[in-house]
Amino acid sequence: MVKETRVTSRLMRLSRLAFLAICIASIPFFSSEAQDDRLPADDSRTQELVDQLKDVIQKAERDRRSDPSTIQRLRDLVRRYDWPWKVSLLYDDFRDGNYTFDPSWIVSHGDFWVARGAGLRSTSSPSPERVRHTSDRRPENPAIGILGEILWGKREAEAPVTDKASPPAEIYTEVAITDAFALKLQLTAGELRDGGGGRLEFGPYRGQDRNSGYRLAYEPAKKPAISLLRIAPGRSSVIDLYDHKVELEDGRPHILEWRRHAGGEMVVLLDQKEIIRTVDRAFGDPYDGFTIINTGGDYAIKQIAISGAGRK
Repeated sequence: MVKETRVTSRLMRLSRLAFLAICIASIPFFSSEAQDDRLPADDSRTQELVDQLKDVIQKAERDRRSDPSTIQRLRDLVRRYDWPWKVSLLYDDFRDGNYTFDPSWIVSHGDFWVARGAGLRSTSSPSPERVRHTSDRRPENPAIGILGEILWGKREAEAPVTDKASPPAEIYTEVAITDAFALKLQLTAGELRDGGGGRLEFGPYRGQDRNSGYRLAYEPAKKPAISLLRIAPGRSSVIDLYDHKVELEDGRPHILEWRRHAGGEMVVLLDQKEIIRTVDRAFGDPYDGFTIINTGGDYAIKQIAISGAGRK
């Protein structure tokens, strides 16, 4: 009993000291982020402490005398400050007034332009033949599928996506993106027109046809509003979704963050609030680029930043 109390007390002291140390070590980090809105840079002191905490947690988990609640607090602390994405892969704030240089973006279809103070602009009208909402797809997670049947009714098995109308507006850039990545995108959405509809998708792709990879989708005025998709040739699958209505059409900038760890865990945050946490290991190799697809809506993207894990 005395030994158990000592172990618990020691872990609690370590948790408090670790939190204080991380806060102190992170002061320069937050100061620099206020000046430059890129993804966080490598802070060796913070990451070193996080790595040490991981070792402590592993040892504590093997000790049956350890307090589970304390271990969970340490896990939450590590999850909050762990930042393995140390390499800047892509950054663009479109301040140079164009999208054709450093980095170079390629327009596949539709209209894109850079507006001063707003960033990369895109407007597109939804086509009834083209628009296919997330609610029309069958998620792979059985629990999500059951929830979908309750909310939207039973559906037939997933069929390949057909496109009878003109292709949606798409712009992409060729950049090597590691399997583990952290993405930050600042988005402003305009008011819905033509009765609403449409969708904005973005994410890393593989292959010249850009029809394989992951995408994060936002559907204005829909429920669910945000979904995480796995893309394959001719079809897409819902990995997870945020089963709430989200309205970003308020004229204010919103921040979408998407983080993928090497083990396949993915986290999505909207304005610093976690909305999706899931795991998918379908893709384990690097990606060939990043794409943005507008199937209907008025959007301005002021900033895009992608960091990746260090290459071996």
